[in-house]
Amino acid sequence: MARRVAVDLTPQAVEQVAQRVAQLLGDRARRQPELITAGELARRLRVERPWIYKHRHLLGGQRIGDGPKAPWRFDLDTATQALGRMHAAPGSAPGPGEDRPLNMIGD
Repeated sequence: MARRVAVDLTPQAVEQVAQRVAQLLGDRARRQPELITAGELARRLRVERPWIYKHRHLLGGQRIGDGPKAPWRFDLDTATQALGRMHAAPGSAPGPGEDRPLNMIGD
């Protein structure tokens, strides 16, 4: 059942909301993700480094540079969110503690 709520839409109230939204969007836009190595991500997620490489695309891995040996970097927030989605999805990728052979892909 719908409820009716009184809302203050005075110009001053609208201005306050607009300023707060602009502040929040500005803070988000200024935040640059800190990219970390596969080894650092593995330590933080408490998994083996080969598991990170196997799931690099699901974890939002980014190749830094060109060539077959260009290193991979990861944003911790993006990887953590992806890991949560993996565990929530039926038939998802194996979790960090699950036994499956891992193939190391070059750094």
